[in-house]
Amino acid sequence: TLGHARLGLAVSRKYGTAVQRNRFKRQIRNTFRQHPIRDTGVDMLIVPLAPATGMTSPSAVVQGLFTELMQRLVRP
Repeated sequence: TLGHARLGLAVSRKYGTAVQRNRFKRQIRNTFRQHPIRDTGVDMLIVPLAPATGMTSPSAVVQGLFTELMQRLVRP
C-alpha cells in the first residue's frame, strides 16, 4: 500500500568474505534503483543461496539475473 517497492537483502557469511557480500549487495541495490519496478508496491527480499566461488560474479551478470527476476515478478 506504500506505492513504491522496497528491497531487503539477507546475505549470510556462507556467501563469502565481507568484500564479496558487500559487492553483491551494492550491485543488487544499484540495479534495483535503476529498474522501473520501484514504482510498484512490491516488497522484495533477496537471499542468495549459492556461495560465491573465488571472485563474485561480474556486475553485468548479477544485474542481468536480477533484472530478469524482476521482470518475471511484474509479468501478469
